[in-house]
Amino acid sequence: MPEELCPVKETIKIIGKKWYLIIIFELTKKSKGFNELKESVKGISSKVLSESLKKLAEKEIVQRKIYSEFPIRVEYSLTEKGLDLKALFDDMRKWGVEWSICDEID
Repeated sequence: MPEELCPVKETIKIIGKKWYLIIIFELTKKSKGFNELKESVKGISSKVLSESLKKLAEKEIVQRKIYSEFPIRVEYSLTEKGLDLKALFDDMRKWGVEWSICDEID
């Protein structure tokens, strides 16, 4: 039985921090710049977003692309590993719709 729990526990260790799932979910929609991402993740501070993006990049879930423009533009997107989580969000959305836990479904 403990070995059945292992993959779930490991997944939670990787993506279970407070803001990680919301950041990842926003990036499943499209790549975003820092300010655009901050605006779409309501309530997160710039410091926490920056630290979270750094950790998610270290875990190879998020990638950061710097454009040599003036002013410099940075864009965040999901790696292949991060995109694999899209099915998880699809299942969570389906569950939420089925059990009507939201006042508003977008």
